[in-house]
Amino acid sequence: MTRVGPVELEFVARDDSRLLAHMAEVAAARTGWINVRPVIDEEHEPPEPGPFAFLGGSTHKVPTVTWMPGKRSGDGTVKATMVGLQHATGPHLAWKLRDAGLALPAGWRISQDHPRRGLVALVPADADDGFVMDWLLRAATFACMVASTGRWTASIHAGLP
Repeated sequence: MTRVGPVELEFVARDDSRLLAHMAEVAAARTGWINVRPVIDEEHEPPEPGPFAFLGGSTHKVPTVTWMPGKRSGDGTVKATMVGLQHATGPHLAWKLRDAGLALPAGWRISQDHPRRGLVALVPADADDGFVMDWLLRAATFACMVASTGRWTASIHAGLP
């Protein structure tokens, strides 16, 4: 079986119609995921982590957002959408976001909030994709440890488990 690489998309607006259309396609198929990262100018790119980086804290100075729609269960119900944010802000990102006015929306449940593995939340399957992505990108902007351009790059991995 030949796998097709991800579709790459650069955008500015958090409600970009092309991104939302890809989210709808991935959600309808219930397979795949989307990763989003802020675009960083070359002079602001953080250095590559050294060989012993695994011994220290997180190396994700440029955050990565992941959105993955819930799978359909055997009984026909759809599991929660899973969202994640890899970051280098240290422990308890959810608390920091709350203190900055970006508390997790009602109905979202934290699955993990770890300084190295990131923040993972379960989102109701019927949540509005635009609302979810808007919150994720605002959270990623907060967690970005380097100056970004205001543009984003999405990698759409459609049709994969």
